[in-house]
Amino acid sequence: MKSLVQAEQSTNQSHSILRALRNFPSTLPKADHQKLQEHLDDCARAMRPSSQLLAYVLANKLMNTRPVTDVYCSDLVIGGCHVTYAIDGETPQTGLLVHRARAGSLTGVIPVASLLGATLIGMRVGQRAPLLYEDRTIGKLLVIDVTHSAQAIT
Repeated sequence: MKSLVQAEQSTNQSHSILRALRNFPSTLPKADHQKLQEHLDDCARAMRPSSQLLAYVLANKLMNTRPVTDVYCSDLVIGGCHVTYAIDGETPQTGLLVHRARAGSLTGVIPVASLLGATLIGMRVGQRAPLLYEDRTIGKLLVIDVTHSAQAIT
């Protein structure tokens, strides 16, 4: 009987640790965090129906990350990095994550101010997340690889 009680206590401790880890905000470089706030402010000014979903994703990202000066993790998706990802188990794609995309940008550029970009920023290699679509359906996003340029690191 004693081993059953110990097993239950161990399970409760494991659940407590997992809850704490889920509630621990991930980190983002301070500059990326500030840019997320700017994108959120832009959504509030735009007042378009499509901006509501983006504002939701951006606000959620801001609530669940904390800004850190001089953070560098080789597997962290940040502005200026190339990220390889898969959506719904399809063929992996690679793109450059940017905070300011120019009109008519080349393919392979992922604006952070998009549902895909706002979901990707702050994720880590191997991490999965739900991806909201404009039609309000939900896909599955997986980060496969991240490559940082020297500019993204500084």
